[in-house]
Amino acid sequence: MSGSLAFFLSDLKLKWRSLAWWTLGVVALVVMVDAFYPSIAGDPAIDDVMEQIPESLRPLIGPDDLTSPVGYLSSQLYLFFLPAVLLVFAIGRGTSALAGEEEDHTLDLLLAQPVSRASLYWQKAVGIVVGILVLSVASLLPTVLLAGPTGLDVPISSLVSVTVQMFAFLILFAALAMAVSAAVGRKGLGVTVAAALAFVTFLIDGLGQSIEWMEYLRPLTPWRWYDATAALQDGFVWGSLLVLLVVTAVIAVVGLLAFNRRNLRA
Repeated sequence: MSGSLAFFLSDLKLKWRSLAWWTLGVVALVVMVDAFYPSIAGDPAIDDVMEQIPESLRPLIGPDDLTSPVGYLSSQLYLFFLPAVLLVFAIGRGTSALAGEEEDHTLDLLLAQPVSRASLYWQKAVGIVVGILVLSVASLLPTVLLAGPTGLDVPISSLVSVTVQMFAFLILFAALAMAVSAAVGRKGLGVTVAAALAFVTFLIDGLGQSIEWMEYLRPLTPWRWYDATAALQDGFVWGSLLVLLVVTAVIAVVGLLAFNRRNLRA
């Protein structure tokens, strides 16, 4: 196979089965979460339970109005659960893109082809982005299609906005995982850094909404700019979306520079 997109197309061909299974899994997950909503919709007892949770922990759980469609989707799906599942895919694909090839001793064979390191890097990155895009769309469709039966009558524009916000958030961590692992040639380090950062910054962002001294750290966390609840309530949060995309671009460029400058392991 030749051409400027040869390795991107090759990746799609090799990994489409895995992506198909991931897609089915994401759809099933969202359907199960959506299907549970009618059993708690409008139940004041659920909201009473939420009020008993310490104020400092509430931001980690989601909006207080758990029984409303927006509150339910935010707390049970978009705030942490769904992005956490998709982060497994994003970080896994990011670390395996180049470091995985290097550990399998196939990267030198790829670079023996008429392709530069930069071209290979970007083609691998585009393949990851396409995979995350497919899963993001797959996570959106069940809620749209089941809005009537489940009572989750959230405007489609709001669902699209939170999905786009999540997509930008996921490619940031995919870019980070790819950059770190490509810079050192080790998948494990990329997974460790990206996963640890995702978890620690989630705690900082959540606790920072009620703990004064931690509030100043929130702008440094990707979760602050993901802002799923605002996207569901108000639509596109353009400023936050721009921050996520700019940071992703910077990370990707830094990763490429590091990959270009180091000697590959045999």
